[in-house]
Amino acid sequence: MAIKLDMSKAYDRIEWNFVRGMLHAMGFPEAFVGLVLRCISSVSYYILINGQPSKPISPERGLRQGDPLYPYLFILCADVLSGLLSKEAKLKKIHGIQVARKAPIISHLLFADDSLLFARANVVEAETILQVLNSY
Repeated sequence: MAIKLDMSKAYDRIEWNFVRGMLHAMGFPEAFVGLVLRCISSVSYYILINGQPSKPISPERGLRQGDPLYPYLFILCADVLSGLLSKEAKLKKIHGIQVARKAPIISHLLFADDSLLFARANVVEAETILQVLNSY
């Protein structure tokens, strides 16, 4: 089976604690991690109601498209997803596709905000993919 995911909406739901943990796990210094978190969490929104601005609305999670840090954080988050899928493939819980006998087995392909996941079409591998996506 092949599953196509559009990840752009998922990044609206990225928890800031996940970003903190990911940056720490990748070895970034605490000062840098704190700076990044201040940049992504200091936004507030106003909504015009009958031409008047509302009280500020402060989000509690998410990465905003258009933010200068977004492309870099997007790539780092995609690397985490790739690692989770690779781990399951190494454990033989997901069997990808192989286009020729001596070609490598491919369990997933990532391009911008699109992801293609490959597995055998059975309940066990579908549940494994769902577990990976839920933990991600």
